Amino acid sequence: MTIERESMEVDVLYVGAGPATLASAIHLMKQIEAFNAQAEKTHQPPIEPPTVLVLEKGANVGDHMLSGAVMNPKAIRELVPDFEEQGFPTEYVCDYAGFWLFHPKGKISSPFVPPNFQKKGYHVVSLSNVAKWLGERAESAGVEIYPGFAADALLYEGDRVVGVRTGDMGVDKEGKPKSTFQPGMDIFAKVTVIGEGVRGTLAKQLIRRFDLEGPNPQTFETGVKEIWRVNPKKHRPGRVVHGMLFPEILNGFHGMWLYDMKDNLVSYGFVTLLDSEDPHCDPHLAAQKFKTTPWMKWLLEDAELVRYGAKVIPTGGLYAQPKLYTDGAVLIGDSASMCNAQNLAGIHMAMKSGMLAAETICEALAKQEFTSKTLGGYAERYRSSWAYQEHYQARNFGPSTERGIAFFMLNEPMRMITGGRGIQDEMRVHAGHENMKRLSELPEGKREKEPFEFDGKLTFSKEHLVGFSGTQHEADQPSHLVVADTDLCSDVCTREYGNPCENFCPAAVYEMVPDPETPGRKKLFIHHENCVHCKTCDIADPYQVITWTPPEGGEGPDYTQM
Repeated sequence: MTIERESMEVDVLYVGAGPATLASAIHLMKQIEAFNAQAEKTHQPPIEPPTVLVLEKGANVGDHMLSGAVMNPKAIRELVPDFEEQGFPTEYVCDYAGFWLFHPKGKISSPFVPPNFQKKGYHVVSLSNVAKWLGERAESAGVEIYPGFAADALLYEGDRVVGVRTGDMGVDKEGKPKSTFQPGMDIFAKVTVIGEGVRGTLAKQLIRRFDLEGPNPQTFETGVKEIWRVNPKKHRPGRVVHGMLFPEILNGFHGMWLYDMKDNLVSYGFVTLLDSEDPHCDPHLAAQKFKTTPWMKWLLEDAELVRYGAKVIPTGGLYAQPKLYTDGAVLIGDSASMCNAQNLAGIHMAMKSGMLAAETICEALAKQEFTSKTLGGYAERYRSSWAYQEHYQARNFGPSTERGIAFFMLNEPMRMITGGRGIQDEMRVHAGHENMKRLSELPEGKREKEPFEFDGKLTFSKEHLVGFSGTQHEADQPSHLVVADTDLCSDVCTREYGNPCENFCPAAVYEMVPDPETPGRKKLFIHHENCVHCKTCDIADPYQVITWTPPEGGEGPDYTQM
């Protein structure tokens, strides 16, 4: 059946309403205004007012913004110099930055805070609120924002990107149109800016089609985040803590953060690297276990859980960064690996990347030239910026962690002395899923997952916590989590890895259930309605047969309190 689709044309199309895209749209409108003011003085042709559109898959701007947000104010100060006077949604400004080592009997506060955890002067924020604030300013500048529209595929003319197609809505689980069916729209643009976050659908399509991969594969960690309302006596405005667990630190670079927000809220998060050899690796379980350490137990013993969520974080750094442009399109933000994993900081780099892209797009609009020849100016601007210098200094952090604690402890002082180089430069890494060992390769005592009892007060099951994510999906629609070969799950994966998808997913999406047609065999059941859009499954699956795709526009988690 041929589907008739509506279409529209814009000058600049942004995919995703996050800090990178919204900062870029705001900066673009300012750049055009400045260009035209100068053109008037020099009697040059001005840039005609462009049509600038932002597509956002969440029901509202900010709904899908989760990241732990202790924000370096460098980029927002460049974008909006008087941002504080304009009511920027800062919760607190950090005046205490601690690095703590947690152990079974308590914690040790390090007298020396590593440079990457020195956050004094940074702004504690809700990234959801930041996106809303930026969105308001973008709209005031003349930018159109369409929330509730999920970009599903790129549109091409030959080897040039010419826009995107949004996903169809109102399709049942068999793929047939329902009475509410609405076909997706084709949106054509002179330049498409992809800033849809980590492991985005369009970014994957673009990078693969045009061979834009960096020298290293991208690596990731999953951050599980909880918001708790604590006893006011335990609330400490301006506190930012990063920490690790001993002796578990000897087996991997997993760690935590904690910072205080307004209304006696604290944000607690735990990050787990997705390069584990252990097929039982479970980011959700690691976050729950950490809360049983004495200090965390004390902090949360009379507290109320408010919100839960999860999101992957790109850790590959500079050497995993893809080429940033092609004909008709550019990559910004987390889609472009603009995250400094060494400092656990990416918001300011994402915003800066968007601003640099905006300066290039302004130049392209003036020339009416949107090929790589002009859009390549974005990469040149980036290489001359503080964002690149920060990335360059941290370039070997991720690869250093992959080599284990002994190498890391030896290499870190060397990296600090040598401006980020360390013992070896341009260190190579493996994609995280390649490190996972088969059950047969583990010691016999490690082949079964250790049991853990959730107490329902401090620690909770995945199924319980999903209820605190605000996630909503229409049940009667095709699963947006596409598994290429479910027979593989029932036979080979069960035998080789013990179905790790049941472990690494922090939202209980994947479950092996008895197959009524084959006694003694299990089959995969996908609870797609639980999905919190973290993308862990797309990354950690050892066979790489799981693909995360956007569900219907407007669906997914609601992170407005995070």
